[in-house]
Amino acid sequence: MQANLNAITSAPWPASERSRWWRACHGAWQADWRERRRDWRVWLLLGLGLALAVCAALLTSIELQATLDARASATQAEQARWSQQGKKYPHSAAHYGVYVFKPLPLLAALEPGVENYVGSSVYLEAHKQNELVYRPAADEAGSTRQFRLTPAFVLQVLAPMAMIFLGFGMFAGERERERGTLAALRVNAAPLSALAVARGAALLCLALSMALPACAAVMLMKWLSDAPSPFQDGTLRLTVFGGGYLLYLATWAALIAAVSARAASLRTSLAALIAIWAATALVLPRLAVEFSQHAAPLPSMQQFREEMDNTLGMPDDPQEAERHKQALLREHGVRDVKDLPLNWAGISLQRGEEHGDKIFDAHYGQLYTAMQKQSDAAALAGWLSPTVAVAGLSTAAAASDTGHHIQFVNAAEAQRRTIQKVLNEAIAFHPEVDGKRYDGDEALWNSVPPFRFHFDRLDMAALFGQQILPLLAVFLASLVLCAIALRHLRSGSLK
Repeated sequence: MQANLNAITSAPWPASERSRWWRACHGAWQADWRERRRDWRVWLLLGLGLALAVCAALLTSIELQATLDARASATQAEQARWSQQGKKYPHSAAHYGVYVFKPLPLLAALEPGVENYVGSSVYLEAHKQNELVYRPAADEAGSTRQFRLTPAFVLQVLAPMAMIFLGFGMFAGERERERGTLAALRVNAAPLSALAVARGAALLCLALSMALPACAAVMLMKWLSDAPSPFQDGTLRLTVFGGGYLLYLATWAALIAAVSARAASLRTSLAALIAIWAATALVLPRLAVEFSQHAAPLPSMQQFREEMDNTLGMPDDPQEAERHKQALLREHGVRDVKDLPLNWAGISLQRGEEHGDKIFDAHYGQLYTAMQKQSDAAALAGWLSPTVAVAGLSTAAAASDTGHHIQFVNAAEAQRRTIQKVLNEAIAFHPEVDGKRYDGDEALWNSVPPFRFHFDRLDMAALFGQQILPLLAVFLASLVLCAIALRHLRSGSLK
């Protein structure tokens, strides 16, 4: 600390205030960095943090590679199974069905979000909009679900804790005041803001080092993987992801400097910071989830399915079907569907599909609206908790939030409807000949457009209002608190 003091106060001050400030900041940075390099406790804490970060990066990388390989293999197998199902009636093929798999972005390895709980594949068949299956969380023990070690968990929860232990004594009483360094700084009119910026920046660099293993692992995966990206705006998402965490950790650095400057002792500083960390990183995120469930309650899956099945059980309007049939007969100048150049069975099947589509849209639309309201309600806690704000920002950038999951579900349902339309039209355009139904073959199965899914571009306006603005507000509030605390430190009592 003496070296720190000398570096800041002994050098001759340049005439310019700005140069003087930068000179003090540079001196404080060098002194603080030198002091931390010599402190074994810093290396111990940083080593533990890096060990956890490396474990998280390795685990997620291995899991990500295994998942990408499995989904690529399953997609090829499903395409082959669909193409090689042999000759059969197209409606039989519609019930034969096919699985489609959700693409997994590399950023989801850093921030899994809801990926482990919502399923990765959906079965597309006639008459039904099925739920996604193969939820990784279903195969995990309870302890794994509660304490899943991911790079996002390391950055959101563990990195701020490490910053607190490394920085709670930044300005706290005994460290500065008992050694008399604060009085010397005040006599020399050293700019405390320069000290706070330099020490906060050193703290930020130490915290960011915990992100290096995960970044290296993802870059390696990107280099080795030949899977197409499901993003059209990958660079923007990466920028939002990295910028969000930089702002989040900078918020903690400013907050730690504020509390350390305002606290009368090391003990008070540490206790206050741990209380803030527990409230914002542990309690508020949980409360936000509970609040969102009350703000927009969801029906149980059993209740949802029961209501939808009851509605599906209602027959299509028979009068409307008859009017459609009579109009078709008049259009072709015949009296019976047997005389139509089209197969009424295909037209009727498509009518049934369109009837079901309206019911699916109504029920799933209400469900997804409620889910989005829950996400919006939970995001309100971001105005109080930077952890909630950065979690929402990173899951949106990584496409592992509820909104991106709904995008995939809707795309898969659109593909199901495309398959049914192609098959029903094939039936409609091939009337029965001598009572024999038309059988489709590989050419018909391959005429179904392949399922290619890309996530929509980030909605930056919505993201700014729900996550970026709260995160910026908390950051600015931390800076204001830091400025007030430094002013108190400069003008207040030394005791």
